[in-house]
Amino acid sequence: MNTSAILITLSGPDKPGMVSALSEVVASHDGNWLESRMANLGGQFAGILRVEVIESRQEALLAALQALDSSALQVSLKAVEDGAVPPAGRELELELLGQDHPGIVRDISRVLSEAGVSVQAFDSWLEDASMAGGVLFHANALLSLPEGLTTEQLHERMQTLSDSLMVDIHLIEPEDG
Repeated sequence: MNTSAILITLSGPDKPGMVSALSEVVASHDGNWLESRMANLGGQFAGILRVEVIESRQEALLAALQALDSSALQVSLKAVEDGAVPPAGRELELELLGQDHPGIVRDISRVLSEAGVSVQAFDSWLEDASMAGGVLFHANALLSLPEGLTTEQLHERMQTLSDSLMVDIHLIEPEDG
């Protein structure tokens, strides 16, 4: 029996029991849940998961996932190489806080891209700044630095961005543990 890894993306109205229902469908098709990221974004469930499943069961798995909530749940499935090589380089965490404005993610990601940095994970959210007025933008990211780029060099590039956007940016070396 040939198994392969597949990437499943899902989105639709959030309701209690979504993850439980997903895990039941995966297990009932003899799938092995390898990793996932899921969130409620604006009242919508959004998820991405990597599952290992017997190739002959992939179509049935997709049909079962699509039947979970009839047409309300959007599901896609894509075969992926299971032995993909992780990006080279050191990991670094980024924390950012500042006034929200259109284009803030574009500006941050442009500086990272120009430095050859790969974004491994990116979480962002807004928060009312009741005392100061306005809305604060928060972002946390896990970055993979290319060989030869030091934390200090990236900090200098990000500091220019920090000054122009009026945001606080912190680069944190992950603790070995």
